[in-house]
Amino acid sequence: MKFIKNVSNHLSLVKVVPAFYMLFFALMTTIPAFTKGMFKLNYDGQFHLARFQSIYEALAHGQLPPLVNLIGLSQHGLAVNGMYPWLTGLIFVIPKFLTSNYLHALFLGFILLNLVTMASCYFLLKAIISKKWVRFLGVALYQFNAYHLSLMYSRVSLGEALAYAFLPIVLLGCLKIWKNAPFGWAYLGLGMGLIANTHVLSLLLAVIMLCLFEIVRAFKRELKLVELSALLKAGIAAILVAFYSLTNIFRLSAANSMINPSGPWLTIKPEALWTALLNNTINEDPLSFNMGPLPTALVLILTIMLFLNKRGHWRIWAGLAFTTFIMTFSWFPWQLVGSQIHFFSIQFMGRVLSFTSLFLTMAVASYFEEERFNHQILSYCTVALLLITGVSAVHTYHSTQTNDGYKIWANSAQIKESIFHSFLSSDYAPTISKTNRQSALVLSQGVTLQAKKQTYNKMQLRLTTKSERYYQLPLARYNGVHYQLVINGKKIKRLTEKSLTVFLKKGNNTLTLSSTAAGTDYLSLMVSVLAFLLTMGIIVRPKELSWFLKQKFAKK
Repeated sequence: MKFIKNVSNHLSLVKVVPAFYMLFFALMTTIPAFTKGMFKLNYDGQFHLARFQSIYEALAHGQLPPLVNLIGLSQHGLAVNGMYPWLTGLIFVIPKFLTSNYLHALFLGFILLNLVTMASCYFLLKAIISKKWVRFLGVALYQFNAYHLSLMYSRVSLGEALAYAFLPIVLLGCLKIWKNAPFGWAYLGLGMGLIANTHVLSLLLAVIMLCLFEIVRAFKRELKLVELSALLKAGIAAILVAFYSLTNIFRLSAANSMINPSGPWLTIKPEALWTALLNNTINEDPLSFNMGPLPTALVLILTIMLFLNKRGHWRIWAGLAFTTFIMTFSWFPWQLVGSQIHFFSIQFMGRVLSFTSLFLTMAVASYFEEERFNHQILSYCTVALLLITGVSAVHTYHSTQTNDGYKIWANSAQIKESIFHSFLSSDYAPTISKTNRQSALVLSQGVTLQAKKQTYNKMQLRLTTKSERYYQLPLARYNGVHYQLVINGKKIKRLTEKSLTVFLKKGNNTLTLSSTAAGTDYLSLMVSVLAFLLTMGIIVRPKELSWFLKQKFAKK
């Protein structure tokens, strides 16, 4: 009885209720995207599912995936696993160990992703908001934001969606450091490390955001030596947590010249945005990316209130939300700016809406927290409207034909087929030279390719030729990656640079390309795992961890 009583006290309503409504929100967000046992899949979705399949197969065999992806993605053997961080993608990999049904595994992955997103937002709000119903509102606002829904269910940009989940941890770390709270650096380091293990472009945007914050604090003379020390510790922690991902990217980038994902800085057109808001749509259209009718209205209402109410911390967040929101518009010459920046491309200014969503959540939660009178009824009505409009937007998108690029409605078997026949153009392909940024992958005339077998570490192709001679194949070859090439049963020792050129006999030929992870990959992963566990230990149990380390060092 005493044990049951202790368990009951531990699992109090304070802890159970948030978990319950988060699970309810996760289900309500995900179910509409899987109506009729189908999921609406695009090229981006196929890309992510192909790389997750490679990771799953490797882990199922007790190994790390090679830096090149040999499953799908046009069978080019591109360095997707090395250049696109995958560690946090385990959220979508783990369900594959629970079910062989590709659709069910994807469904469970989205449930986990939504739970992680809401949990990180909840812990951010818990640190600054005392009213539980305000936290409830904030979580709903961040979760049912239309831009978040579009990341998951129309763009299927799972890397960016995962980064969206960890942004609140980054902001929580900043707030703790600014308040000189103990171990604030651990929160910031963990958040930045998780984003670095997820999506490089989101990491760059988060770094820019952090730098702007600190520049403003320096001008206001609020930047102290203690804060700089905490930021340095956070940077070291982030690098260690993301050590595996960052070393892979650095190693490949240093040894090879590759095509980075690029494109013009597309901005949001106000007229297209207005139409999308009126129709409550989450279409995959970078000209009309939006946060949904209600969140957009809240941004405008809070902006007007800035001129009416001169007090409250909520004003800072409201100003940031409005500024980042307006920044995405076509009113500004972002394409001209993008044409002058060559080392990266933001591609869509709509990506900034992830930060707008976070700032809006902080503004609304801070406003209700700082107001003395009770707004619970208004809060619950707002949550209900967010739920209705969010569910409606996802259901409408998945139940209608939309004119926003390549889409297929796929069941489990079709998802599997699309993974192994997924498409990727030239992202991360070796370039002809450092000055000539064209893809080095060329298919000679007179030869056809057909994929016969694809696994995480081996790709087998049937090559049919019209004559006996050398042929150039669109198979990438990277420096620093271990390969084994076998043609018609004969091992080829010397491989050509950038793309494979091989001698083939007339008629049918069998080519098998294999690759394995290097031993240093396992060492760098160990560093990341240990850093993650240590950082989590500092956050969750700082006193116990400190005592444990003292005991260990005392024994030595």
